[in-house]
Amino acid sequence: MTFEIETENLQQSEKEIEEIKPEFSDVKPDLEAIKEAAEEHSRENLILIGNGGSVTSFRAFLYAFMPEIDADVRIVTTMEPDYLHRLSQELDPENTVVMPISKSGSTVGVLESLLFFMERDYPVFAVTSDNDGALRKIVQKRDLPSIEHPEVGGRFSGATETALTPAAFVGLDIDEIRAGVEKMYGKLEEEENVAYHIASSLHSAEKDGYSDILNPVYSTRLLGFQPLFIQLMHETVCKEGEGMTVYGDLGPEYQHHTNQRLFGGKKDVVPFFFRAETHEKRKLNIPEDFTDIGLRGRKLGDLDGIELSKSLDSEYQGVKDALSEEDMPRITMTLTELSYQAAGELLAFLQYLAVYSAKFRDVDPFTQPDVEKSKEIGFQERFSE
Repeated sequence: MTFEIETENLQQSEKEIEEIKPEFSDVKPDLEAIKEAAEEHSRENLILIGNGGSVTSFRAFLYAFMPEIDADVRIVTTMEPDYLHRLSQELDPENTVVMPISKSGSTVGVLESLLFFMERDYPVFAVTSDNDGALRKIVQKRDLPSIEHPEVGGRFSGATETALTPAAFVGLDIDEIRAGVEKMYGKLEEEENVAYHIASSLHSAEKDGYSDILNPVYSTRLLGFQPLFIQLMHETVCKEGEGMTVYGDLGPEYQHHTNQRLFGGKKDVVPFFFRAETHEKRKLNIPEDFTDIGLRGRKLGDLDGIELSKSLDSEYQGVKDALSEEDMPRITMTLTELSYQAAGELLAFLQYLAVYSAKFRDVDPFTQPDVEKSKEIGFQERFSE
């Protein structure tokens, strides 16, 4: 694998469940059609419009390879008029493609944002199902180019057209991403199923009173996987009074506030660290006239020549060691290779982790029964006086 998982002070659940093969793992995207669409319709700028699973997987890929992407990408998850207006001022229609993504085609906010840009003559390329949804009808009425959204729930569609289409539009290697996904799907059907074991540990921790998962991310390249992890765990697992709350921030920034909660608050938090061993090797150079400045009982000059990646790792090690001293639980995922295949592998792992976590709690992984009520109320509120 291109990442390693380490646990401490966690036990496997007393409960056992059958290992499974979710239907989404059998869905095969048409990679050639995606690449042909990208070659014909992509522009210098991409405005991606969507919510939840329509954007979370792509965001993970985008952040992972941001330094290598030449396109200017804006992800629109709100119909806030100030933000939409600002984008229209910054991005010229001639050099921009707007990509609304919606499986149902009836997500009101996506349609509102799309109509804002259509009114200003932005070219559109849509990703939506072949159904009776409003987005499909807009595509048909205006003869807009599009590609079909597979019949897979948004949060589990990251290895399909849903995320791979915008990925191709900004130049990512979708063949390699998909190869990593399929490689991990295969591994998770073998005896050493790491997703099963981590789900089992989290279930055991919840039964012992641990209600929260703190997700510190010690790599800006992995930060895009945090919203995906949160969505997968909340929407898949948190039903019928079950499931753990997931939250987090970039490390070491979170240490300056949430470590107080972790070590000084209720003992109900399992830290799940995301980190990487793939950082650039950049050494710190201290100006000669700064070397004698005092710092925590040492001299600033003592930092001369230290690699910044070591400094970052030292911040993580400090938290890790403090947790060990207090016999507190911990999970660490360490990326050992930065590649398109690695991104695909991590995506697939998180998908299976969520499904197994739901199965351990006897809830249906593929529903979201408590999401629609507020959407319907919000829609009707648009027409209230």
